[in-house]
Amino acid sequence: MIKLVSLFSLLLTCCVADLEVETSNDSDPLVDSRPWETWTECGYMPGDHPCNFTLLDQNNNEIELYDFYGDVIILDLSAMWCGICVNIAGTSEELIEDLGPESVVWITVLIEDESGLQPDQSDLLRWESQHGGTGHILAGSRSMIDPSGNIGYPVSGWPTVIVIDQKMVIHNGVTGWSESLIRSWVTSLL
Repeated sequence: MIKLVSLFSLLLTCCVADLEVETSNDSDPLVDSRPWETWTECGYMPGDHPCNFTLLDQNNNEIELYDFYGDVIILDLSAMWCGICVNIAGTSEELIEDLGPESVVWITVLIEDESGLQPDQSDLLRWESQHGGTGHILAGSRSMIDPSGNIGYPVSGWPTVIVIDQKMVIHNGVTGWSESLIRSWVTSLL
């Protein structure tokens, strides 16, 4: 019996040692599947980890921002009544195709419908069918924005486009639209 216990202890020690070697050789910081669990702060400005959100998309699925950890994210905060927002909705598909759909994600968060109210599921479906685009179209609300950037994204006009890097850090953002600027920011992260 003592020999059996000793043999079991030896096998267990070997297996644990092998497991530790396997996991300790992992040097890729993107492999950690839930690094945000160790973050103590989030924010809305360049250099911050963005605060997570969970919203419904056009297919009525819950989408969490942190689900896209490891990808470059183009976060488009738009209003349905905004002409520029409508114009860029159609360009998202071509831009993502050029930049690499396997590593770049476009997320549109509609903050207001045509009447300035919080968008609902029918608004999301209408936006998708009228303007096309690629990626996720989410129903947001005004609670997500704050011109000062203290308690929400610093939106001072429509659209506001924010680029978030693969490690879930806000890289930069712009109010309005400049495809060349967005393209250069994303390209610098790839």
